[in-house]
Amino acid sequence: MHDIILHHYPESPFSEKIRLLLAYKSQSYQAVTIPIIMPKPDLMPLTGGYRKTPVMQIGADIYCDTAIICKVIDRLCPDDTIYPAGSQAVMTAAANWTDTFFFRVCVAVAFQPRALENHALFQDKEAAAAFMADRAKLTAGSTQLTMDLETAIPYFQGHLKRLDNQLETSEFLLGAKPTILDFSTYHCCWFIHNNEAIRDAFSPFKRVLAWFERMSCFGPGDLTELKGAAALEIARNASPSSMSKSATTELDQMQVGDEIEVMPIDYGFQPVRGKLQLSSLEELIVRREDEQVGEVAVHFPRLGFKMTSLG
Repeated sequence: MHDIILHHYPESPFSEKIRLLLAYKSQSYQAVTIPIIMPKPDLMPLTGGYRKTPVMQIGADIYCDTAIICKVIDRLCPDDTIYPAGSQAVMTAAANWTDTFFFRVCVAVAFQPRALENHALFQDKEAAAAFMADRAKLTAGSTQLTMDLETAIPYFQGHLKRLDNQLETSEFLLGAKPTILDFSTYHCCWFIHNNEAIRDAFSPFKRVLAWFERMSCFGPGDLTELKGAAALEIARNASPSSMSKSATTELDQMQVGDEIEVMPIDYGFQPVRGKLQLSSLEELIVRREDEQVGEVAVHFPRLGFKMTSLG
């Protein structure tokens, strides 16, 4: 099997979720540092347009969105599963709420004026303007990543209070070991805790801080830096491992091989186009070709994405 390659940048909170999970699983990996804003010339040939961060690559299989990336990592490294039997429905719902609504709350807190006063990116007016213009394009047509600070603060404090109460009886959110809910919650908190100017938002929540420290102790993991061009070469010299994995559900009324496009339903409405390979209740796979990487299979979770026929 090919090595795991994570396409990320250090400041990305969703990338931190995956970096921490790989460390928890003691899984070594290679990492390609991608630009924080477009263009991303060594990523687009792999995804076909999907531009959110991170993306995971295993040979010619490309995984978009942390919901599916986490499941693949857990399947490859099944010890200490983060999806314990008997609670998948509750955890999936809770993690999705955390990755969407609570993350939206944390974005508002993280980008408050006090947080940006000494932020390196926002000290350079041109860089700050380029970042804001890029994020405006990313969220064009959507309201799913915006919230005013006055609305966000009570939501943030209320959820941290509930987390603090829950952690009175266990070291992690659902017991003695971390689950997907811990990793989803951690990256949201990390986004704010990582900024010293607003870290005091956690001060009233001692058990949350202790939990955060326990999660942080898993460390950055065993990673090796890789150039983007090398990752493209790896994809070009590989074939998708899912060649024999093809099926559809009756829900979509589509057939394997149909021309389709897939894109998120919240923000980042940049479609990925290709041929349908798999449509299940859990996963969508698009087969596509690119002159730089040849044939690749782009994987998405069903939850949070929509598929449209181009026929």
